[in-house]
Amino acid sequence: MYAEPLEILRQFWGYPAFRSQQEDIVRSVLLHNDTLALMPTGGGKSLCFQVPALCMPGICIVVSPLVALMKDQVDRLRSLDIKAHLITSSLSYKEADHILDSCVHGPIKFLYVSPERLQNELFIERFKRMNVNLIAIDEAHCISQWGHDFRPAYRKISELRQWHPKVKMIAVTASATPQVAADITAQLGMKDPSVFALPMVRSNLHYMVAEEADPLARLVRICKKVQGSGIVYAGTRKGVRHTAEYLQSYGIDARYYHAGLSVADKESIQQQWTVGKIPIICATNAFGMGIDKSDVRFVVHTSPPDNLENYVQEAGRAGRDGNEAWAVLLWNKSQIEGYDQQIDKRFPEKDQVRLTYLNLCNAYDIAFGSGQDVSFPFDLQSFSKTYNRKAHELYYDLEILELSGVIAFSEGAMLPSKVMFLMQSQTLYDFQVRNTKYDAFIRLLLRTYGGLFETYGRIDIYQLSKATGWTAAQVERTLQQLDEMEVLSYQPRSVHPTLTFLIARQDHKNLIIPSEAYSQRKERIKERWHGMQGYLDSACREQYIAHYFGDEEAQKCGRCDKCKEGNKRKNNLRTNLLNILAAGEHTLADVADNFSGEEKTKALEMLTEMIEEGQVSRNEDGMLLLIRES
Repeated sequence: MYAEPLEILRQFWGYPAFRSQQEDIVRSVLLHNDTLALMPTGGGKSLCFQVPALCMPGICIVVSPLVALMKDQVDRLRSLDIKAHLITSSLSYKEADHILDSCVHGPIKFLYVSPERLQNELFIERFKRMNVNLIAIDEAHCISQWGHDFRPAYRKISELRQWHPKVKMIAVTASATPQVAADITAQLGMKDPSVFALPMVRSNLHYMVAEEADPLARLVRICKKVQGSGIVYAGTRKGVRHTAEYLQSYGIDARYYHAGLSVADKESIQQQWTVGKIPIICATNAFGMGIDKSDVRFVVHTSPPDNLENYVQEAGRAGRDGNEAWAVLLWNKSQIEGYDQQIDKRFPEKDQVRLTYLNLCNAYDIAFGSGQDVSFPFDLQSFSKTYNRKAHELYYDLEILELSGVIAFSEGAMLPSKVMFLMQSQTLYDFQVRNTKYDAFIRLLLRTYGGLFETYGRIDIYQLSKATGWTAAQVERTLQQLDEMEVLSYQPRSVHPTLTFLIARQDHKNLIIPSEAYSQRKERIKERWHGMQGYLDSACREQYIAHYFGDEEAQKCGRCDKCKEGNKRKNNLRTNLLNILAAGEHTLADVADNFSGEEKTKALEMLTEMIEEGQVSRNEDGMLLLIRES
């Protein structure tokens, strides 16, 4: 007997009812249908798989491409007292082993996993033994070669079905064109899927585009005019910092956020912004994914994103509470001139990419035929100096290698120290009795951090140092000793991004770089950029977005800047016509002579409307008369 989804929603999230088509999507999953949900940012995609998974016995496997997004969702589930784990390429074999073991034998409801881990032998063997109730694919556009963020590892998801053929899948995304949606269902092997396509635009969100020679000057006016919380997106870390400092110079309380900040700084800034202590945050585009803040009143981009899919996702972080909000895109010609050539630079010669692969293998002493699923700390700047390469050029090489399924590269990962007890509570107590020198420290861990018997928990070395009176080095040494005695598993803090080799080393000259990661991807990036350019010149912002995502019947919204501008011109034209006709009788030619060019055509169209509406009449002599209300 399944639990009722509405009861689950109220019990854990406290919401009185589902939004929009959420309940229909949840019911589809509970009826054991493969399901595809296309929902706008802020539409509540995660609830569409979390609620039905909690209704059913067993564990839900959630495949997600972003570590930050997985971490946010796992933390949120745990805060609701729902047992959840995540596995990424940054985990050691032992850490992953313990987590997977708890998913087989423990009461775990959700396991979040990066797509690159799905073919790992350790994962597969444990996956076979799990009581899986649902497989959820988040950011599902990544599975499609036509999607804006294609990840080759996503193509392997369908292979999971061989181990649990009766288990259904739900795929969710906020940015899929009809072509991408069809490819998602095909690649996942969905059978007669239920497809839910919600509108990509929301009536409370006003879209605006402004060509500005000085975008930051316009940004200041927006920040002062619109009250409430806001996000300002800039393209680079340098740009993010400059934007925040510029706003501060005008007395606007803003902070900057990017991957280069320390973990403590990022968490502090994000928390203060989330609770409203900081009104405006300037960030690179990754910020905002998975963050549950509904009262963002405006999102401003100081330059156009690469594609409309990203823009709609980022702009959609405004107004998720249903109240009026604004999405503003500022741009100028200097930002878009030569962008096609910039795209070309993202695709270096294939031989150069292969040489970078050789450098990586040599840097980590990877022998031929070995190295698969092995991870290393990685410092891009250090690596670029060693091999006398520009860091941004190397990054493009790494991106192509990642999309080719050769490596996984976690940019900016800042991993905290973590521990998990391996002994059960009674066995641990016996150990404490026999080893009194560790007793007080173990009790401190258990008292300070909860849940360490069930999952890895973050610990603060300096907090423990202060509590014990030891140096940080003494705390770390004690943790290492307990790890060696298999009392607990200790994962020291890492301050470097991690790089994982996904395949065994091979001759770099024979390394295959598929067209999906190179030539086809290059063309798709250019096509999507041209789609973004089309938005800048669109006659109605919402209508353009709706048509782009397949809603051909969408009409002009009447809310965006273009519609308001058109309405203003139309009202001015109507006022001019009324003034002309109020002066006396006129022939159609007389009225038309007051206008020229395109305005003359619009004036004649307006006159036709006014005649049809009964505001103007024509007498037997063909003279136009203004009908005055009595």
